[in-house]
Amino acid sequence: MTKKNYTLWLLTLLLTVFTAITLYYFDNNILIFFFLSPLFYIIRNLELNKKNSFLIYFNIFLYFLTNTSWLSIFGIHIVILMSLYLSLFWFLPIIIWKKIEKNIPKKLYTISLPIFLTSSEILRNSGPFAFGLETPGYFLIYTPFMYIASFIGVIGLTFLIFYINMLFSKKKTIPKALYLLCFLILAGSVVNFLNSNNNNIKYQEFTILQGNFRPIFLYDENYENLINKQYIDLFNLAQHQYPNSLIVTPEVIFRTCLNKENTLIPNQPSLIGSIYCKNDSYYNSIYFLNKNEKELVYEKEHLVPFGEFNPIPKIFGFLNRFFPQLGDFKEGKNSKTFKYKGLYIGFLICFEDTLPDLIYEKLKNNKINLLVVASNDGWFKDTKEPIEHLNISIFRAIEFGIPIIRAANTGPSAFINPNGDIMKLLPADRAGILFYNFKINKYETLYSKISTKEEKLFLTISLLILALSFFNIFRKFF
Repeated sequence: MTKKNYTLWLLTLLLTVFTAITLYYFDNNILIFFFLSPLFYIIRNLELNKKNSFLIYFNIFLYFLTNTSWLSIFGIHIVILMSLYLSLFWFLPIIIWKKIEKNIPKKLYTISLPIFLTSSEILRNSGPFAFGLETPGYFLIYTPFMYIASFIGVIGLTFLIFYINMLFSKKKTIPKALYLLCFLILAGSVVNFLNSNNNNIKYQEFTILQGNFRPIFLYDENYENLINKQYIDLFNLAQHQYPNSLIVTPEVIFRTCLNKENTLIPNQPSLIGSIYCKNDSYYNSIYFLNKNEKELVYEKEHLVPFGEFNPIPKIFGFLNRFFPQLGDFKEGKNSKTFKYKGLYIGFLICFEDTLPDLIYEKLKNNKINLLVVASNDGWFKDTKEPIEHLNISIFRAIEFGIPIIRAANTGPSAFINPNGDIMKLLPADRAGILFYNFKINKYETLYSKISTKEEKLFLTISLLILALSFFNIFRKFF
């Protein structure tokens, strides 16, 4: 490796660390459109050998290492393993692209690597091991670009980030990148203006409870009793001050089987996060309670590996000591819509709101016009995760044109309108109740119609580019 290449690699590594740290400490950063271009420049111009391949992987690893540091509560080894895992979803498509680079059709060359990387992000966000956080598109929160998500979703924004960085990595295409950025800023501003003028349909009163308790790994009866008392006191306060509202709680505020125990009997309609027990199985659930009426509304459908179920086969049980074991839940199958005073309410628990495909399926065949997200981000208190999770809910509201109520144990809890505006917020690290007379005004977005079709399009184009490239390779031999 030449001295020039060493210098280039060193500068790229430093920029990667700077990028990751900047993105970690700021809610939004449009510099994501520029920060990856040095890496893309190296990918395009350096020979693919073992040393360069390692440096590419290490570069990507540093990026994810910083951005997943909020997982350190479970151990530094978890952060390292997760970073190694996530890095593969960028590294492998880069290596494949580099192998076929010279045989990619000329007209598809510039978009080919961004499409490969975007397709890999789609695969990362799919299946039982889906990890929907740290997708680059989320860094565009609170910028004009975020409103474009109502057309192309976060995954479309992610493609634009990769594509514009690719354009910036070559001097000849920098003007094209700048023109595209200006167009996107204008388009986002126009979409924001148009969506802000949607008609409201109706109002409904809600009260969110936020107990602000950090979860603990081991069960402690005294601590659980303290949590129960706190939430019962919040219930009493909400019922006294806002008797006509629907009360909404965070995820699993009572770690008991609410269908078998009368931990709480509220005097007004309430949506309560707790556990549902059936046939020696446990489900992370949301109940509807009203005086003597008790109804199971929702069982969580997508469980978090290691957090809510153990994916390790028994034969490899010795590996369990290296991973957190927080719960042993079963996957729910009843995606039930709850009807209340003319509203059709859908539910998401914890990280389910990071999965657009799951929401698309929920909204596809029913009348849902309000989503309730019940979460407990207290595990990650004092990190960027609670804010990042709130930002993800904002993007889901924009993508699907639907109002969202977000109830989080340690906050922030919020009412989010379909344009991604936070109408009322209870900040993190604060116990209390949050009342709001919420406008329910769902509208149809382009993304809500094409969500899965867009993903299939990216995957299909990736396969097409591969097929054309292999055809060109094959043709050279004959």
